[in-house]
Amino acid sequence: MRDNKILRPEYIFEQYVSNLFNKSGYQTVNEADMKEVKSNLPSRRADIIVKKEEKIYCIEVKFSTISEKTIEQVYSYISGTDMIPVIVTAFEVKEEEKSIYKNKYPELEIIDISNLLYVVKDTDKLKYELISILPFSVEDISPKKSFIDTDFLQHNNYIESLIKELDLCKSGKNFFSTYEDVCYRILELLFSEDLALWKKQEKSNNDLYRFDLLCRIKDDNKKTFWSIVENYFKTKYIIFEFKNYSQAVTQKEIYTTERYLYSKALRSVGIIITPNGYDTNAFWAAKGCLRENGKLILLLTNNDLLEMIKMKNELINKMKKRGYELKDEFNLRNETSFIFDKEFKKNTLSIMFTYNNAEKKFNRNFGKLKIEKDDGSIEIF
Repeated sequence: MRDNKILRPEYIFEQYVSNLFNKSGYQTVNEADMKEVKSNLPSRRADIIVKKEEKIYCIEVKFSTISEKTIEQVYSYISGTDMIPVIVTAFEVKEEEKSIYKNKYPELEIIDISNLLYVVKDTDKLKYELISILPFSVEDISPKKSFIDTDFLQHNNYIESLIKELDLCKSGKNFFSTYEDVCYRILELLFSEDLALWKKQEKSNNDLYRFDLLCRIKDDNKKTFWSIVENYFKTKYIIFEFKNYSQAVTQKEIYTTERYLYSKALRSVGIIITPNGYDTNAFWAAKGCLRENGKLILLLTNNDLLEMIKMKNELINKMKKRGYELKDEFNLRNETSFIFDKEFKKNTLSIMFTYNNAEKKFNRNFGKLKIEKDDGSIEIF
């Protein structure tokens, strides 16, 4: 029987925070190792206890906003010890609130979502993993530095590594799990800002079907494609199916996926991904599902995934070559929606960069990137 605890977002977030501290040079301390404070530990411990440079941190993780009660709770854990109290929250805490808490509780360290975004801003895998856990968009949240040291984190080109993994993945049932894993991480890279939940091998309510991946459209999503999907198809959930077939996908797989879609469960959109395309009947079947039953099934291939992630990578590299320094990479995730948006209606993308320490605003209108400079001139990419 599956343990539902490990699927809860608050548990996933706690595990993520623990992993992040470990990667940042903090060592997890087990209760058996707490000899110097063990006798004073309360019966109920905080979520995480870590150690670095002889300092011990007592960390309470909250997948919610924090309050005075939260602070009192973590202070009860450290009573009679030398541990430093830390609260990590998945939500944003205003600077005024932090100042109030800091004045009242000088030893307290508060790490909110803006601080976490700063820690992982140069480490793609951790960044997209974090954003995918959140039930909201981080588009308007500016990363802010905190006491966590990021020098220990390896800054790598995650996008390039994903492209290589997908290129090297062989088709066929023997490589299904490998294919599913790399597709999952690519989708997380592309749509972690737009989608939440990210449940693998999820069963339907009646246990009749098992989906490869189930995601939920975030509540504050403002992007054209996902807004249209949510409003016009009355859906909140997106099903992804990974078909690592050696041959083209047929109409049989389309109708199988259609059975997973159920409008009353707000689950009427599915996306199939496969390496070797679809036969003619598969395309006709997908059109029939939309025309006759109002169920949208999008048929994508590896080439579509590669095009989307390359678009993202190329835009970043092009801007850097022209002397523009990326200020907030999280906004660039809108770029990935354009392949879908072309099928529906035009969209405008706004991205903020810094150039010579001055903020610039960019508007992307289907193939053209317009940059308005301080002197009023327009540069088009």
